[in-house]
This record gives sequence, structure tokens and C-alpha cells, in this order.
Amino acid sequence: MTRRTAHTTCLLRLVAPSVALVAVLASASPAAASTAPEEDPPARLLATSEKEASGAVAGVPAEIDDTAQGTSPALSLLPSDDGVLAAGGTLTASAVVDNAAVDELAAGTLELAIGADALADDDALTSWLEGGADAALTTLQSAPVEAVGGGAVHEQTLSVAASVEGLDGVTTGVHPLVATYTSGATVLEARSVVVVSDRRAPVGIVVPVTAPPSAAGVLDADALARLTGPGGALAQTLEAVTGTGAVLAVDPAIPAAIRALGSSAPAPAVEWLATLESLPNERFSLQYGDADVAAQLQAGLGEPLAPTSLRAFESGEDFAATPEPSASPEVDDAQDAQPEYPTLDELLSIGEETAEVVWPAEGAAGADVVAALSTESVALIASTSTAQGADGDAVAAHGDGVLVYDDAVSDALSAAALASDDHAEALVEASALLWFASSGDEPTLIALDRATFDDTGETGRTAQTLRDAIERVTRSAAVDTQSLTDLLAADTQPVDVVDIAPDAERTAAVSAFTAAEPDLARVATALDEPELLTGQARAEALQLLAVGWLSEPDAWREAVAAHAETTAQRVDGIEIRVSDQVQLLSAEAPLPVWVRNSLAWPITVVIESQPDSVVLEVRESIEVEVPAGSNPRVEIPVEARVGSGEVGLAVTLRTQGGEQIGDTRSMAVTVRAEWERVGVGVLVGIVVLLVIGGVIRTVLKRRRARQPHTGDDADGADDVDTGEKVASDE
Repeated sequence: MTRRTAHTTCLLRLVAPSVALVAVLASASPAAASTAPEEDPPARLLATSEKEASGAVAGVPAEIDDTAQGTSPALSLLPSDDGVLAAGGTLTASAVVDNAAVDELAAGTLELAIGADALADDDALTSWLEGGADAALTTLQSAPVEAVGGGAVHEQTLSVAASVEGLDGVTTGVHPLVATYTSGATVLEARSVVVVSDRRAPVGIVVPVTAPPSAAGVLDADALARLTGPGGALAQTLEAVTGTGAVLAVDPAIPAAIRALGSSAPAPAVEWLATLESLPNERFSLQYGDADVAAQLQAGLGEPLAPTSLRAFESGEDFAATPEPSASPEVDDAQDAQPEYPTLDELLSIGEETAEVVWPAEGAAGADVVAALSTESVALIASTSTAQGADGDAVAAHGDGVLVYDDAVSDALSAAALASDDHAEALVEASALLWFASSGDEPTLIALDRATFDDTGETGRTAQTLRDAIERVTRSAAVDTQSLTDLLAADTQPVDVVDIAPDAERTAAVSAFTAAEPDLARVATALDEPELLTGQARAEALQLLAVGWLSEPDAWREAVAAHAETTAQRVDGIEIRVSDQVQLLSAEAPLPVWVRNSLAWPITVVIESQPDSVVLEVRESIEVEVPAGSNPRVEIPVEARVGSGEVGLAVTLRTQGGEQIGDTRSMAVTVRAEWERVGVGVLVGIVVLLVIGGVIRTVLKRRRARQPHTGDDADGADDVDTGEKVASDE
């Protein structure tokens, strides 16, 4: 937030009290003598001359020749009830002397004083706490302090009744408070403030319930178990808001991720979701993934994006339906039961929403964004985004079409929610800032920052520190806690939202996401459930627009680049591949093509083929089912007609709905189908000739066998016959 640096510095100085070693020379130090007039010991004026004489400036340790001791002692001051004192009540404060040195501090005196005049504004508050301002102080109480040994800590409670002189006449407002510890030559001082209040200011507080920014469409089971388990950031958030009047701003992607896991959801996540649903706190839904709506509208979208489906993240095994009992024992009921998936609205439910409120990233939503949102919803913006609060002035919570949260107080409470050494002191400063912000009659709104996560999913908050920050508003005696309904019902106050230049990188990312969606939708028609692909892509895009990415710009750019590459792979995830040149030597032969499906789901596509010549007859379309992550071969039946030559074949891949996928591929087919006919004819002719030749030879041979033997050709036969005759005669 815009004033974070100044307030963080203020917090650090608040817990770094001044330390001084002063040589007490009563007879030789006129400056010291002038700081405490003997005639009026309860009153003390911290003048510039006194600080110069003592060598100490509030909030900054003085130079101490402490080489033998090693580390200087320090004093801290913490008023009770986060620094809020009801008018006419008893002021209680705790002072701690921390002697980090080796040597013992001798017994001394602890003095508590208050400024009679209230601080004018938050700038005066900052100046006082940082030691840059003086105040007329009245001593309220002095108490002896025992010796504090080296390395020891002494804590002492100071209590001042309302009737004590100096406190009885204090007016309402933020008053300076100072503790001074004197031990010999050692003088320690600690500054704080106390808010004296005689009324209960109407104040509401919004607490975001968000997860770490992600490039995935939903949180996985491991992340959910870690975030919702004991000590997890989400578990601590619900623990902190339980029993308070905080308004919850919930990222619906968190309950959606839990419900999408069905029966496999981690037990801590299921319990966390049940707790969220049971809380009575008023609430509103953030955009899915806590996406920044400002970037979307500034990119030219007519309305913010919304998830379309989360089916890609659900498994049928986790949503097995209980089958109806069958009358026939032979029927397997389990095989007929279909998974029962929750609807998208059921997945995204955060419980009963109080109103439709949109919370853009801080400083991102200008007048154009608010105007676009105001017709359907209420925009939640920082006071520094308005003309009335641009200089840090307080702004009423309810404006026309907007809810305005005070930037300075929200910063202070967000800092106080961190588990740090200055947690308690930060709550005191937040009390003072809240007093200045809520000085009018109109309600004031506080919004804690979205949690910033480290690599391990930690936020730097604990359930207790976060609860303390929330209860600074919801349990304070000076606050009348306002619900979201109360804030929206309050009178509308004039609020002028300033113009804010768009974030070029984020709007470009939105344009890239939306520009890719038509191509993804076309490819998705090849799936039996197109929303598996389109829903996953939309969920991932929304997650990449999360407000939480603003604190990690380099990681965000890498994630967006990786998403763009994945999108390109999905658009090109289905294609048909062909051979450039094919020889067709048969009248009927299939032509091979390959269909690649690199998507995570099976597809059904239609292969269309169109020859550029009547020489080749092709089946025009073939429907093919292709498993996920496969590249099967598909054969296109063709038939060559009379003739031969070069034929160009155009092959196109389409979905069942007729959407073309990828480019049309060209295949050059050389048709030589008549060679097959000629070859068969020649073979048939040869066979016929061989048969005829064999028949002729057989006939001729038989004819020769029947003819009488004459001439020379019959000599051999006659000799045989003669011989046979002679033998017979004999």
C-alpha cells in the first residue's frame, strides 16, 4: 500500500527507544537544570535544548562508550488494550527495561508522562513516534526500579487512575505517552501514544481468504493438505476470524479445488471447508483465483472472465455413484453406475454471499474500471485511489458504486498481523491511525492485505497475530463493528475515483489469453467433452491473473511465458501427417496417414480426402478415434480407375462438428495401376499358351502312335515283328 514505507519506519522506531549516558553535573549544567523546574516537579517539557544536553533523541539510541559492556540497555513502553483508553478509565502501561549489557544497572526510577494536548493528525503521530516532535508532558507516576543485572530484563506495570492530576483533564484524542528510566548516569526513554475515546466509531474490517498464486488451474491435494493442515496459512486464517465480526473475502478457487477432488480430498481440507461453510461471518466472493478484474476490463473485455468448467480436474473414481439395486442378480450394477459430478456453481460456492463485491488489486482500478463494475457490483478500492483520500485524508466507506477502505490503517493493521517483535507496538499505532480515520460519523472500512506467501507457503502471520489485528477493530471499546450489510446500507458519500493508467504487461497477458481461446475451442470440439480443454485453459488463465503475483513479477513473467508455450502446444496438439510421395501400383490399395493426438484426452476426428483427378477414387471421409498421447496409422482406401499418372490428394482433418484442425496436407500419388492389369494379362496369356501347347503336343503324339510304320522309319519295327513271327513258327 502507498504509505507502507513510512509506517514501517514508524513501527521500527517505536520499538527502538533512545538510550543515553549523561554525566550528571548539577552545578555545571544549566541546560539540565532548566529541564525540571523545582517548583513544578509533575510537569516536564521535552525541549530541543534538553535533548541536546542529554545526548538522546527519542527513538534513536545515543552514542554510549560501552565497549566493555558490549550492548546497550533499552526501554520499551506498551499501553494496555492496544493503546485505547476509555474516557474516565484507568491508564495501564507496561514498561520493560532490557539490560543487554554485561554490567548491572543500579536501582533507578521509572517515570510515566502524558501529553496534555492531543496530536493533530497521523503526520503528527508519525513525527512524534520517530522522535521528530516535542510535546508538553505531564508526569503521571514515578516508581522505583530495582537494580537490573547484566543480561536481565525487568518489566514493571504502571497504573494511573482517572482522578490523578494530569490524566483527569485529558481530552479525547491521540495523546503522546512517554516513559523515562533513570539509573545513575543512564537515562532511557521510550515513546508511545494512548487513544482517549468517549465514543464508539463505526468501523468494518475485510479479511481476505486467499491461497498462494499458482499457474495451475486448481490447487493440488498436497498443497491443500499443507495449507489447511495444522499451522497452515488457510487454517490459521479461519482460526483467526472465528468468533469475530470480520467480513470474509473468499477466493472460490479454494473450495472448488477441495470439492473437485471428491473422495480423494485430504481430510484437513474437508474439515477446513466445513468450518468455512459453518462460520456466520458475512462474506463475498473474489474472482476465481483472486484474479485482478482491473486488468481484464482495461484490456477491453466487456465483463470479467469467469471459469467455464472444472471437469478437467475431476476424476470419475472420486465421484462414483451408488448404483441402484438390480432385480436381476446377473446384472452388474457397478458397471452401469455413472459418476455424479457436482455442478460448477456447487464447486465454486463459498457459502451464502452477502453482496456482489469486486476487489481489484490495490491502485489498479481507476474511474473507468469502477464505472464498468458499478452496474452489476460494488468495487472495493483503497482511499488513495480517490481524490478525497489521495493525500492520506480519511474517506467514508460507502460511495456511489464503491466501498472505500482506509489505506493507512489497513497498512498498519496488516503490518501488525505479522508475527514480529513489534507486533504489540504496531497495534498501538494502528489504534491511533484508526482514531484519525474514524473521527467522522460515517462508517470507516479497513481491509487487510492479501497474505504474501514464501516458497514454503508461509505468510509470516500466525493465527494469534492475525486475530489480534482483527480484534483491534472488532473487540475494541472505541469501535462499533460494522457488517458488510451495515456498510452498504450507510448513506452514500461523495467519492471521486481518480484515473489510473493500466498495467501494460497484465493487460497484454489478458489479451493473449483471450486471443488463444477461439483456437483452443476449435481444437476442443474433437473431444467428447470440449469443456475439458477449454475449462482447464480458462482456470489457468484466471490463476495467472491473481493479485498475489504482483509481489513476484519475475516469477509471474516466467509463468505467463510457460503458459503461452503450453497453449501453443494444445492448439497444435492434433494434426495429420502424410507422406509427400506415394507410388500406387495396385488398383485397390490403402494410402497410409498418421493422426497425432498429444492432448491428455482421447479424440474423435474425421479424415477428409479430395483427389484432383478422376484417375483416383478415394473414400471422402473416415471417422477415427485416437487415444490420448498417441500417433496411430490410419489407412485411406483408394481405387485407381483406367489410366495412370500423377494425382494430388488433399487430406484435411476435421472434428465431428466440421471444424478444421490444422492445415490441409497434400500428398502426391503416382498411379500405375494398369501395370497390374498388363502383368495379369501377360501371365494369363502365358498360361493359356502353355496349356494350348501342351494340348497340341499331346494330340500330335497320339496321332503318331496310331499311324502305320513305312519306309526307313519302320525298319526297326519290322525287325522286331519278324523276330516275333519266327519265334511263333518255331
